[in-house]
Amino acid sequence: MKNRSEALLEELDMYVQYGVPENDLKAARAVIHNYRDDERILRLLREYYVALPEAREEPVHSLNRLMEQSGVGLFVIVCTSYSYLYVISPEEVLLLGEYRKEVPEEVLSFFGYGSQAAFLKDCPAIEKLKPFPSGKKGAKSGCPVCGVLEGEEHLLGCIVEICPWCEGTLNSCNCRFEQLKIDEIETEEQLETFSELLEAKGRIPYTKEQNVSFPGTSEGLDKPVNAEG
Repeated sequence: MKNRSEALLEELDMYVQYGVPENDLKAARAVIHNYRDDERILRLLREYYVALPEAREEPVHSLNRLMEQSGVGLFVIVCTSYSYLYVISPEEVLLLGEYRKEVPEEVLSFFGYGSQAAFLKDCPAIEKLKPFPSGKKGAKSGCPVCGVLEGEEHLLGCIVEICPWCEGTLNSCNCRFEQLKIDEIETEEQLETFSELLEAKGRIPYTKEQNVSFPGTSEGLDKPVNAEG
């Protein structure tokens, strides 16, 4: 059975063939190959090639992370003539528009900006952006689900996070119910209480050795990973 990255690579190969001119295929595939082990970036590339902005048939030449918070990242895709800003959360990839243009107010608020001007001030010129690491030896890896970097705490609800009580998978073990002394998490208050207990116990940060583990019949933390907290 193919893993998620292998499936994404197959999809991308098909979309690229139809999405860019033949003389640009080599460049497009080189970027995809560079990030072949990074599922999150493959999701980003897939979104770009599935829905080419303004139907412009241009290959991606570079990927750059503008900023990241709580597993939600703003990435700049640099193409032949245009550059675009995307937001990536554990649940979706969304095109915000051309780079260095205004973004939705909720995005400003999430990343702590009070105005468009303040945000745009932190958007450097394309030539000053640093390419996102490819995941090759020596590069800092990120969680394939919630996107936090190695050494950072997972976004609450991430299916990769390890439970500090039993060392199983946090969203599929029963420790959350045992700690709260309940059968099911039904309210935001209960979730907040569990979060506090988890912090007090000491959360286990992400390491590249942690693998994706999907829950069985359990609903994990009873909520999907929530990029807004």
